Amino acid sequence: MSEHDPVEKALRLFVYTPLGVAAYLRDSAPTFMELFVARGRLEVGKVRSGVESKLGRSTPAPAPEPPLSQRVVDGLGKVAAQATTVAAQAGTVVAAMAGPVVSAATSAVADVANSVVAPAAPPAPAPAPETAGEPTAGAPPVGDLPIPGYDELSASQIVERLDGLSKAALDRIKLYELAHRARRTILATIDALTTG
Repeated sequence: MSEHDPVEKALRLFVYTPLGVAAYLRDSAPTFMELFVARGRLEVGKVRSGVESKLGRSTPAPAPEPPLSQRVVDGLGKVAAQATTVAAQAGTVVAAMAGPVVSAATSAVADVANSVVAPAAPPAPAPAPETAGEPTAGAPPVGDLPIPGYDELSASQIVERLDGLSKAALDRIKLYELAHRARRTILATIDALTTG
């Protein structure tokens, strides 16, 4: 049989074509249905929001969330800052309990944790014992710091607020921190922000 045979033409036209169309519609109908329903919801939503805005009943759109990559970077920065704080606190406890050998090891762990937060920053100088806790000459009073309630905040809360401050503001915070508590997390972050 050839394609020009009238029986073949009739089979193609009246049997194969309708069966193919029916099978195609059976397979693609759910997809088209979902497409049409989604489009209908979108159009109804547009009309509804237009009517609500004209009636004064619309609610403002929520602020967009930061992109996933930014949230991941922020989360990693917070985790690194917390790890540094925990390592420094653990170093203090272990040093008091075990002596100079363990103190050197925990200091190395704290240095590694600090390098995660600010790899290019040199280690912060430790305050002199006689000046720790007492303001030194040249240290600004807490009222002159650009972060309100500075003394009540934890190191991780302060680190979160450092980004975006001017170099002069960061220098004031560094002087104050060196004169009072000399928290390595804050000092390393300031060094990273001022040198980077």
